[in-house]
Amino acid sequence: MVLGSALSLVTMLFISPVFGEESRPRLGLVPFPQKVDFADGSFVPEKRLILRADKVETMAATCVRDFSALGFDVGVGKVGEEDSGSVVQLRLETNSGLGDEGYRLTIDSKVSIVAATEDGLFWGTRTLLQLLQAGPGTSVPRVTITDQPEFGYRGLMIDNARQFHSIDFHLATIKRLASFKVNRYQIHFSDAQSYTLPSEAFPDLPTPDRHYTKEEVETLVSVAAEYHVMIVPEIDVPGHSSALSRGIRGLGCSNVPDGKAARKLCIGKESTYETLETLFSEVMDMIPGDYWHLGADEVRYDGRSCTDCAKRMDQEGFTEGVQLFHTFINRMHDLVKPSGRQMLVWEGFSPVTKPLVTKEIIVCPFDIKHAGHMPKDYFNAGYTVLNTSWTPLYIADKLYVTTPEILARWSPYMFGAGRSPQPFTYWKKFKPEDYQGKVIGAQMCSWANEEKAEEGLLFGTGRGFSNYGRPGPRVQIMAERVWTGSETSVESILGRVDAHYWPK
Repeated sequence: MVLGSALSLVTMLFISPVFGEESRPRLGLVPFPQKVDFADGSFVPEKRLILRADKVETMAATCVRDFSALGFDVGVGKVGEEDSGSVVQLRLETNSGLGDEGYRLTIDSKVSIVAATEDGLFWGTRTLLQLLQAGPGTSVPRVTITDQPEFGYRGLMIDNARQFHSIDFHLATIKRLASFKVNRYQIHFSDAQSYTLPSEAFPDLPTPDRHYTKEEVETLVSVAAEYHVMIVPEIDVPGHSSALSRGIRGLGCSNVPDGKAARKLCIGKESTYETLETLFSEVMDMIPGDYWHLGADEVRYDGRSCTDCAKRMDQEGFTEGVQLFHTFINRMHDLVKPSGRQMLVWEGFSPVTKPLVTKEIIVCPFDIKHAGHMPKDYFNAGYTVLNTSWTPLYIADKLYVTTPEILARWSPYMFGAGRSPQPFTYWKKFKPEDYQGKVIGAQMCSWANEEKAEEGLLFGTGRGFSNYGRPGPRVQIMAERVWTGSETSVESILGRVDAHYWPK
């Protein structure tokens, strides 16, 4: 069990009110629930904990392991069975009115968690883990928590290509994300520096000593599914593609010096599309899920430097390289859509130049000044957006890290400028009411950071390193803002995030 830094358990569980109710203290949960109703008295969990979990056997097995780590002797029984000890009942109710990820947690003489889906039920167990983190014999209030997220997409991205991370790091991070109900984990598997997945289709593609085995990927997928965190793979194309060009011959543009040709793929010749179809299919088979991130940022095509690109433009009647770029994005969308995935791309394409990029993709704006486009330009053009704004959601390149105090003042409807340590001037330009229904959530992005520094930069625990930014509980704050919106105060969230639990 990890408790973080200085706050005592009493301080963690009973802090100052956050929604203006002076008569009751509030629980120190992260993220804070949408509704909390206290009853008289308290509940004292016995050492023997009985999980009654019909139809959710896999979840029960996960809970046995996680609650055992708190010192409980955990057993599993069926509803209606008699057993001595404190009972925790997990129950699915289709007509519970709790939505896709909501839950109702009731602590009385026993504990009951009800949800319409297994996702919701699992998030309820994560709240209970926080409540019981002191272990057997420590009382908690009798309470009913009714909770569901404000946003469905709550994510973290790790740059695995510039700084390779061990599989153990990813497994531990997935469990930590689940503790705070973060449900998407994007891994930047490829960039100029390396390609970090195994490949049977292209044996020379995986970068030596910087890629996983097939068995490690299987473990990654299994643990992510167990903890209800979906892996979002990113194979960054057509830019940032030097590793692909080194591992697969013939992907670069023609008539371009070798050094520059390797930086981006040729999107004029048909063989590029055939290669990507094979590669993407291989990755999708390894890593199932509902999303696919194409990358597609920081790349330009003039369309005339490369013979193959120029030929394709003439065939299509294009006059600008951006039109060929748009066609590439749309073809990639058509490639992944039959698998049931929704495609995400970083900002950078034009929201108005024809042929238009399909509105079925999700746009990830990261710098409101980049390429001359603002988030509102994508909104006005009809695109759905995932907030990945540089300020305050980037932890990048050792030099730029937003402080927890600034992050606590943010909401998913705020889009900060690039490397601005004080983004509030830019934030004031946007009105949240303009974004209702157009923002699906938010994602924190850790770029080019070594594995040894990630825990401190992301969660505020572990060692600090002098050449990195100050450690801080950034994921916890982001998780609360995306789960609850802007309901909790800055003072409240900063008072709670220093005390937190995650399973090892």
